[in-house]
Amino acid sequence: MRRFIAVLVLVLPSAAAAAPSAESAAAGALAAFSTAALPRPSAKAAALARRPAVATMQGGFSGAPVNLTFDRRAWTITGGVNAFPAEVRIDHDAKTITGGANGSPVQLTFDWTPEKISVAGGANLSPVSYTVDWTAGVVDGSANHAPLHLVFSLQDGTVKGYANHSAVDLTLDAQSGRLTGGMNAAPVDMTIVNGDLSDFLQYVFLFLKR
Repeated sequence: MRRFIAVLVLVLPSAAAAAPSAESAAAGALAAFSTAALPRPSAKAAALARRPAVATMQGGFSGAPVNLTFDRRAWTITGGVNAFPAEVRIDHDAKTITGGANGSPVQLTFDWTPEKISVAGGANLSPVSYTVDWTAGVVDGSANHAPLHLVFSLQDGTVKGYANHSAVDLTLDAQSGRLTGGMNAAPVDMTIVNGDLSDFLQYVFLFLKR
């Protein structure tokens, strides 16, 4: 009996210490509620965060070789396209895209949300203004002194419409990353590695031949 009482005395204080108080339980519940109430990134934003740090586009575009590297750590686009060198920097804090491409300065601003990205400023020695609407699957605006209207499906890998005073009809093979078709009144045959149509569409001003 004495041994039982002694064990009981040892166990009860430990159990009491382990049990949460009403105050701590309430604080834990409030913290859990606050965490649940925080805005969470969309599935698209989460997928973008998991993308490889470096993407490339290589092959032929508008009758000239294309060899571009997209560095998502330094946020630069370098290489060549349309027979000109490209060196572009994306500053997310300042919301600017600057540098040079297609033989002309690039001086753009952008406004980004998970649903849309709008780009405005100057590139290819012309005013640039377009919006990529990921939900509607449409790019609308103007560039290269011409209307820009593209209808796209990221799932099907298709882009159709018009830009640079000519028809656009492109198809991306998801397995190989090969983008083929026509743009700028010329054939397109290039391969995208560690990227997809979203990279092409966001920076479509790079692919509009002067």
